[in-house]
Amino acid sequence: MRKWVFIAVAAVLALAAIVLGPRWGAPAARPVSPVSASSIRQGMPAFNAVAVSSGAQEGLTLTGRVLDGNGRPVADAEVSLAASAERTLADVRCDECGLALLACTAHETALHTRAFFEQQQGFLTARATVRTDAQGRFRFEHLAGVSFTVWARSAGLGVALKDRAAPGEAVELYLPPLRSITGTVVDDSGQARPGARVRAVSRKVPLSFEAVAGAGGAFTLSGLGEGPFYVLADAEGFQPAVAQQVEADSQPLRLKLTPSRTLEVRVLRDGAPAAATVRLRGDHLTREEHAEAQGGPVRFNGLYPDEVVVTAETPGFGSAPRTLTLSQRVTQVTLVLEAAGRLLVTIVDEEGQPVPNPQLLLRTVAGDLIRRDAVPTGALAELGPLAPGEYVLEGQAEGFTAAQLPARVTPGETPLELELAKATVIRGQVIDEYGRPAAGVSVLVQPTGGVVNAGEDGHFTAQVPMPGLYTLHAHHSEWGGGSVQASAPAMDVTLSLEAKAGADVTVTSGGRRVEGADVTMWADPENIFRSDRPSGPDGVVPMRGLPPGTYQLVASHPEYLPSSPRSVTVQDGAKQQVTVELEAGAQLTGDVVDEDGQPVVGAAMSVAPRVAEPTQTDSSGHFEFRALRPDRTYAVEARHASYEPMERPQGKPGGPPVQVKMRRRTTFRGRVVDDSGQPVRRFRVDEHDVNSPDGRFELPLSTAGDRLIVAVDAAGYEPQVVDRPSTTQDMGDVVLVKAPSVSGRVRDASGGAVPDAVVTCDVCDGSVLSGPDGNFTLASPPFVPRFTVSARKGKVSGTQEVPRGSTAPVELTLKPATHLTGRVYLADGKPAAGAQVEGLNADRSETVSLITGADGSY
Repeated sequence: MRKWVFIAVAAVLALAAIVLGPRWGAPAARPVSPVSASSIRQGMPAFNAVAVSSGAQEGLTLTGRVLDGNGRPVADAEVSLAASAERTLADVRCDECGLALLACTAHETALHTRAFFEQQQGFLTARATVRTDAQGRFRFEHLAGVSFTVWARSAGLGVALKDRAAPGEAVELYLPPLRSITGTVVDDSGQARPGARVRAVSRKVPLSFEAVAGAGGAFTLSGLGEGPFYVLADAEGFQPAVAQQVEADSQPLRLKLTPSRTLEVRVLRDGAPAAATVRLRGDHLTREEHAEAQGGPVRFNGLYPDEVVVTAETPGFGSAPRTLTLSQRVTQVTLVLEAAGRLLVTIVDEEGQPVPNPQLLLRTVAGDLIRRDAVPTGALAELGPLAPGEYVLEGQAEGFTAAQLPARVTPGETPLELELAKATVIRGQVIDEYGRPAAGVSVLVQPTGGVVNAGEDGHFTAQVPMPGLYTLHAHHSEWGGGSVQASAPAMDVTLSLEAKAGADVTVTSGGRRVEGADVTMWADPENIFRSDRPSGPDGVVPMRGLPPGTYQLVASHPEYLPSSPRSVTVQDGAKQQVTVELEAGAQLTGDVVDEDGQPVVGAAMSVAPRVAEPTQTDSSGHFEFRALRPDRTYAVEARHASYEPMERPQGKPGGPPVQVKMRRRTTFRGRVVDDSGQPVRRFRVDEHDVNSPDGRFELPLSTAGDRLIVAVDAAGYEPQVVDRPSTTQDMGDVVLVKAPSVSGRVRDASGGAVPDAVVTCDVCDGSVLSGPDGNFTLASPPFVPRFTVSARKGKVSGTQEVPRGSTAPVELTLKPATHLTGRVYLADGKPAAGAQVEGLNADRSETVSLITGADGSY
């Protein structure tokens, strides 16, 4: 009853606004350049104030108490309030990967997060403030809204917060003792960096804290309350270093800064410097600069030592994409412009209608992302200028199945139509026990195991493989959980969160409660529940909204060893009290050196068994792994593009440092040509991808004793193994022979030619499009006696098995898909509703997943 009274009162106070957005008409008469989706990400989101007052007389009331950690009232504490709908940094999600921004581990995200601190955006802002009385009580009146964020602070105590507090709900805020985070900031050689700026924000109470490292690089962030904390350090000439889940009043923190990398790009055309737009793409990274014809190289500063793809373009000309790893402080590359082409891409559904708000991705054939663009509905997307060659287009849109299309760029314009099939979807909304939208809640779709997150208004869209009966589980470790069955496709599905069964898990270590711990509980591999927020200073992780039953429980923390699984039984309507102990791990440290004892910088380090995140050696060749089991011995592995390991030593955490020796690879040069003497421009030498206009390369390669044995391959050519003495570094010309090919024609059931069908084979790496006359030529895959060639366009497809070396033309007739129907029963004879049936398309070696309906049919 209380819930409905609350909703009724809130509805009277609510104000509705209708925002009319732009509508797109018919496709544009001329191509438009799509907007870079990644450039949108770089902007600061809007943090708009939301009014909480209803006026002088009417409105809702929210009351509560402020207590200290021992449960004693805190008098004269300042209590602040803001609407839950008012976003903070804790609510911002990464546009690239969808994770919470403070949980995203991409290097570039640290730069994005730093901007929030610099501009003081995204932190809690009080919209109403009161003070507690002698009994610690507080009262907010005349409120408008249904959900509020309430936090309190008092002299000598830390800040505590209650999220999604509802009017009529008694709010209790426990202020923890004041705490601090201490540590040091060092550079990649381990030298202290005094003057470095250190910033922190609680992942639960988004208030900012700041300190400056003093002598010896030491810093102290004081006056902290509830955590855990996201800590970021930066200094001039270095990239920010981040620790994402830091426990206050714990071990000192060591933040290591990475020197900023610079990429210098020279652009040439006909051997002379040329003006061009230079684009840079990497993991969560998109930048562009303009090169002047008479100027020096374009410089991209402030980069991490990551892998990037760089291209250049100017009207009518473009460069081949170059993939680089920025291992040195300054990396130099030259891009050569050549006569380029453009792709004119239309994105439509199966009926030929425009797909709403699609995204268009352009990749190299190796899968490296060149660009990602947002395309207006119905617009003709223009991509280019692009250097001639093979590319892959990928289209994505909500409510549609992603699709890829091979794209061959030639001088001039190449029109392409990318067809996206409408997906089977289940749409709905997650609401809490008061009927309020629940944002950010994970929704598990069974039996497929897919997971989606509810948006800011609680709405979600789950894509499923086919019509059938699905069970949706919504879960938030603090707000509760709910389940509902839905027959796909479905709209307006409501998932209501309820307390159900639950557990309060207290995580400790050595008798001390651990802040920043996470908990995972599972009943079977398909029913896994994870905590949505890490533990606070009290070490408690609430796990609510669980279906009753017996679960395995594991607690984890980046600085500790995971707990051993333990069995926990939870009952409906009850909270089980569970205590879990974490053991402190030991450090495994060491150094990587070359044959002369000099440090090897930037080596990728890992241990086996693989129980720790990989790391890199710093400028002194030093590395360290934290939180390893002290009773185990680990094999230490090192990888580097310019070195090869001489050994695979073992080390024991807590024991003496491990020395890893590597030998510098010899640099070999050569040229790759075809059997007519023409240069092969794009090829691979062992693990090195090469784009070279004249086919020349100069690469560090591994040797085996006095022999050089490397594999050279390129699309459309037979792989070649080079086995020669390693005494000379000039490999001369490596001649690749054109691979045998299969040619044929794609036709429809009436015999007519089918253009733009995607043709590939079951063991092929690439694909081609059939021409206007339906003809195609596909490179034969090596090392197989037989393979199956397939063609597909929309919902029709055709296949034919081909012996290797066959010269007979391949006729592929496109036919509608075969419809297979049936029914699945349980062992007791009852229909198996919502069951998953796995099958195999023998012609294409593709798996098929079928989902039964409520009556067991598919």
